[in-house]
Amino acid sequence: MKYLKLFFCVVLSSVLGVSGIFAISFYNEPLNSESVYVVNENTGLPIIEKNIHQKRSPASLTKIMTFIVAYENVQNIADTKVKVGQEVLDLVDPDSSGVHLKAGEEISVLDLMHCILICSSGHAANVLADYVGDGDIHSFVDKMNAKAEEIGCENTHFANPDGIYSDNQYSTAFDMYKITQYARNIPTFNTITSMCEYRCFGDERDPIITTNYTMDVKRGGGYYCPYVRGIKTGYTKEAGRCLISRGESCGVTYISVVMGGPVEDESGKPINSNLAMIDTKKIYNWIYRNLSFEKLYPKDFPVVEIALKYVWGVDKLLLRPEKDFFAIIPADFKKEDIVIKTQAPEFVEATVKEGDVLGNAEVFYKGEWLGSFKLVSPKTYKRNLFVQFVDFLKKLFSNPMFIILFVIVLIFAVFYVAAMIKAARRRRYRRKVRRFRRK
Repeated sequence: MKYLKLFFCVVLSSVLGVSGIFAISFYNEPLNSESVYVVNENTGLPIIEKNIHQKRSPASLTKIMTFIVAYENVQNIADTKVKVGQEVLDLVDPDSSGVHLKAGEEISVLDLMHCILICSSGHAANVLADYVGDGDIHSFVDKMNAKAEEIGCENTHFANPDGIYSDNQYSTAFDMYKITQYARNIPTFNTITSMCEYRCFGDERDPIITTNYTMDVKRGGGYYCPYVRGIKTGYTKEAGRCLISRGESCGVTYISVVMGGPVEDESGKPINSNLAMIDTKKIYNWIYRNLSFEKLYPKDFPVVEIALKYVWGVDKLLLRPEKDFFAIIPADFKKEDIVIKTQAPEFVEATVKEGDVLGNAEVFYKGEWLGSFKLVSPKTYKRNLFVQFVDFLKKLFSNPMFIILFVIVLIFAVFYVAAMIKAARRRRYRRKVRRFRRK
């Protein structure tokens, strides 16, 4: 069954300051994980998807939402200290991952955030939830669900802040992408999730280490991928291996959400390899080795010519792209494989303003749709009334009905004039006759 559909991406590159970037993906290799969603970060449009709306346990990917709610409910995350209570630690599942905190120690909210995002500490997640929830973790979880709804997640529900499996805790690859994108708007999140290690406790204890081997060149081994810059891992037996990551190269950035990496084979034998990380590395290697970032049509490129009316000295208008049109296409593409089809009127009447949208263009690669962009006027052209009047006269005198009517009127005028001349001659003749008779 083919689960990877053909998608096209529109990318806004903040680095280049342009927009109108499209991608065509021919990725059709099998992936191990149950749900996969790979998106060009600046667009929200995917190039790879597999079961993106299937509800799954998010495991420790949950902690991204834990971070969001904590960040938005604590004013000074660096200076706010939280005392770790034993009663909170007693609530943490024994199988919870990450660094274990000690009862009585004080740690800043910022350091707790490092603990949940870098080493996926369940202790830190519950301590944060207890603090922000004023001693009520359930209250914090309510805030998590309210935030998920606000973000637009339609298939997500949280039951705890650390991702321990619960029948009432689920999400989808699509929703987790939305949550991650929301978090990516918080600079602190980007800084933390790009770290491979961090010292929360001075020199007294070892630094916390990232669980994301795809970004850790020192410890990643075969999982390491040079394109990966973050973001968060997750694992429970029920959820499988999960990984949300960010890939970046040459200013082109992707977000990959991989959920449900198998932990057992068909016979029930444990799979020791992290298949979510293997899938992620495979995807990024394919993207950055096989796709090319190209400016196909700059915004000053004349795409199509149409007639322009009522402008002095100008009768043609060259329509151009509204913005630079970029494409992410196979690196071995040939220019003759790119075809552009335009839709524009035969003519427009002035006044035309710079930037007025006057048409549309669609771009195809080997017959496959890459994307579209608007065609605009490159400058302002004001209407000239004299030119308009001359054009009116031209239209008038070239109209067949007008010509026929004019000829008819002219004939009547000729007969009328002839009749008037004849009548005038008769009057003159009568006057002469009357004068002659008087004599």
